[in-house]
Amino acid sequence: MKLAGLVTAGGLATRMGGPQVADKALLRPWGADGPTLLERAHGELSRLAAPVWVACRGGRSYAGYACVTDAVADCGPMGGIEAGLAAAEAAGCDALLVLACDMPFMTAALLERLTAARAAWCGHRGEAPLMTAFTLRDSGRFQCLTAVYDVAVLPRLRDCLRAGRFGLYGVTPPERRCLVPFEEDELPFFFNVNTPEDVLAAGRGRPGQPQGLTLSGL
Repeated sequence: MKLAGLVTAGGLATRMGGPQVADKALLRPWGADGPTLLERAHGELSRLAAPVWVACRGGRSYAGYACVTDAVADCGPMGGIEAGLAAAEAAGCDALLVLACDMPFMTAALLERLTAARAAWCGHRGEAPLMTAFTLRDSGRFQCLTAVYDVAVLPRLRDCLRAGRFGLYGVTPPERRCLVPFEEDELPFFFNVNTPEDVLAAGRGRPGQPQGLTLSGL
């Protein structure tokens, strides 16, 4: 499998006060000498995938990174994933590993579970799942922004965009999803930064090591 990567960084940071106040991708929860959220997410993806793009909203880019622009404005992460999948298809890649930039504790080792599960599915069924995603065991929900999307899902995703359906949960049929369970004690690795308080909470841990985070804060 030729795997590309995508960091989603096109959000409006509404709970931070909006993009005019804060760009989450450039936040440094671990101080001035620590990485930005974008640097960390890009670094983890680069351990598993190449090339790696950053999905940006229109009119925004990040120096030093290969960027793709949301295909449709104001549609949430779906526009960025569509742009990433289009770039992956053009680059001859089979699938796209997606990670939101605001997940400071997600690691390449955890993401590798997705690629291993996808490979096992392919070996067993003789075809690739359209999406491989994490799910909290017995919850019935899955994590759309820590997931592998097969390039074959691109027509379905574009149909959803054209119809104004921007929810990623509805893009793939259940029988074409490979869901990878994780346990409650792993929830801190899925913590994401949405508010100034979340930035402080992230800073109490270390990159990839969420010490000091409690489940009540998730």
